[in-house]
Amino acid sequence: MIAFALTDALVTIGAILGIYLLWPHRRDGKVRMIRLGLGLMGFAALVGAIRFASGQVDDLAEIHSLTSQFAAAAGLLLIAIGLLLKANDARLDPGITRYVRYGIPMLVIFLMIFPGTGGVLGFLPTLAFILGLVGSGMLIMHGQRPAGLAWLASFLVLGVASILIGGSRTEATFGITNWHLYHALLGIWAVMVGEATKRVMARS
Repeated sequence: MIAFALTDALVTIGAILGIYLLWPHRRDGKVRMIRLGLGLMGFAALVGAIRFASGQVDDLAEIHSLTSQFAAAAGLLLIAIGLLLKANDARLDPGITRYVRYGIPMLVIFLMIFPGTGGVLGFLPTLAFILGLVGSGMLIMHGQRPAGLAWLASFLVLGVASILIGGSRTEATFGITNWHLYHALLGIWAVMVGEATKRVMARS
């Protein structure tokens, strides 16, 4: 089980590195959205690492599942919306970005609690992925080709991890359990998000 804990920890480390890359730009409201999104992803992975490292695989399974579901919806949506606002160079009042930053997690919590909202909740990661691709394309069209391509590459890595590997984590590819490949790619993705955002800020 230590191997599973280590690969979950890779996501947490990747999120920390991504957040660290954006430290100089932490006062920007849109960057704060992205950093919070990365933080939620890292926290969910940390719960997974603790779950496997402590041997409480069954006891912490539900908590791990809930935090992962929350991070996949709220975390990814925060990152995608932060990117989209930055790509549009939207001039928003700090109060508005603050409401969006905290409103999205509250909305996801509501959807997780309120009965009959599973379909909407399940669609949010897909929506975030689509918004991320749109934001990446907008950066490229607005003359920020390196930053746009960096963002596009990060979302392609996320797509490979989620679509091609995420649904078969108990199987193996090239002799490696897909669980490990999935989390290794998520860790790489988190660092790529930090680097891509840093490139956007360099042109601001």
